[in-house]
Amino acid sequence: MEEAVGKIWHRWITRAAHPEYEEARVELKSVQKKVALYFHAFGGEPALTIKAASREEWRAKRSLLAKIAGQEWQVQLAWCDSEHLHLPASIALFPEIKLNEQLYLWLSALAANQIQDNQNENWLLRCQQQVQHTLSRWPGLKTVYTKLAQAHISQRHLSGSDALKQAEQTLRECILDPHCTDNLEADPRSLEPVPIWLHPIPPEEKAKRSTPPNNIEAETNTVIDVENKHARKAKHTDHNKSDEGLLAFRLESLFSWAEFVNVDRPHEDDEDLGAEKAANDLDEIAISNQSGQVKQRLKFDLDLPSSDYDDNLFHTGITTPEWDYKKQTLLEGYCNIQFMGIKNSEPTSLPAHLRKPVAHVRAFFEHLALNKQWLKQQPQGSEIDWDAYLDTVVRWKLGQRDADSGLFKEVQRHNRNLSCLLLADLSLSTEAAVDNEHCVIDIIRDGLFIMSEAMDATGDQYAIAGFSSKHRHHIRYYPMKNFKEALDNKVRGRIKAIRPGLYTRMGAAIRYATVELEKQKAPNRL
Repeated sequence: MEEAVGKIWHRWITRAAHPEYEEARVELKSVQKKVALYFHAFGGEPALTIKAASREEWRAKRSLLAKIAGQEWQVQLAWCDSEHLHLPASIALFPEIKLNEQLYLWLSALAANQIQDNQNENWLLRCQQQVQHTLSRWPGLKTVYTKLAQAHISQRHLSGSDALKQAEQTLRECILDPHCTDNLEADPRSLEPVPIWLHPIPPEEKAKRSTPPNNIEAETNTVIDVENKHARKAKHTDHNKSDEGLLAFRLESLFSWAEFVNVDRPHEDDEDLGAEKAANDLDEIAISNQSGQVKQRLKFDLDLPSSDYDDNLFHTGITTPEWDYKKQTLLEGYCNIQFMGIKNSEPTSLPAHLRKPVAHVRAFFEHLALNKQWLKQQPQGSEIDWDAYLDTVVRWKLGQRDADSGLFKEVQRHNRNLSCLLLADLSLSTEAAVDNEHCVIDIIRDGLFIMSEAMDATGDQYAIAGFSSKHRHHIRYYPMKNFKEALDNKVRGRIKAIRPGLYTRMGAAIRYATVELEKQKAPNRL
């Protein structure tokens, strides 16, 4: 009885603390296609994908009911990064379904018209400028925004200290009138969130390179699909085996669910720990690479921090065939090529330790820059053409003195007609050590530097690219220099920035490079 009453009380106080209109709730998955259409129609980046935003804690002052319920502010705000458009997994802010759907429409328009490189330090002015920019481009949205702003203002609370009340009043004026010039220095997290604006302080893309996951063996094929009301925040953490063993602790220092404890706990016991409930309760989940056996698997979305290795995506959708050696057949359109730009590449000069060998190589290849061809039977030239001379003497002996034949030969130099494409392996295996000071990738980098200088000396057309892969849908192709591009410090900067990537699906990269090489008109292609 106590448990039943407790559940009823918990459900009531939770809904009263943060009221939502369940009957008008709109799920992102039900309107995702429509939102994607709106986003692209408003000029959004076509390569971005739409995904549910992660839930985060907000430090705004809580109401009395929220304090009684023991609940913190938990919000899902919209924001956009280089790969995804993050939108709330569901919206039930307003009592009308149409208004909740219009909020998705408005947020997609805001994200599609996001001002690039907006360096305004004041978050309020930055958000206002974003709204102004969107409404100036699409004035027809002004009616939608006005309805959303008025409905949202009616739900906000005016409480707290005099400073917070003044800040709240200023924020309300700015929401209703985006052209309002009032200045507000308050921390946005000290005020109630503004769900009709983009995130005032978008989550930062933390630099953390991902590594291949270790094998986890499942005793059964059972996979529990955890309810995805939002994307769970996640962070990488290393599994340090030196910490395994007996954990000694006092009862007053027990850890909470939200803290990661790296202890030697058998995976077989996880079934009784309520993993599904824990995944729903946690605000942030720590993950690590570890092998072992598990009783069951959980399936849910994780909002992992972006990897520092994730380079800039330029173009995708290019497919290539692949040979299936088991079926002995060619699978058309089986692999997908993604054009990538190497991150953090800056123009640079030739490394100092390569200048001496490059000078020798350039001097050698300059001799090959022009082909020599002897033109025979010329009326004048640098040398006597002895074959022509003997032929002329024979003709004279035969009485053919009127035969006109040149007696000299001249060397003619003409441009080489060669196109070369150099394809470099940038997979994880290039991280292996060659000696105490160098890795394979260092040798590859030096080789690209020297080869580019040699080809530049000959004057031949050449291109340089690298590749790595994750799976057949994710073949990364890194063009460092195209055929028409001159060798300069920008190209050298791209070569210097290469580093070990993912895996080695070389067939797709070689096929694509071959197609590019076949487009060249040179008779000799390497």
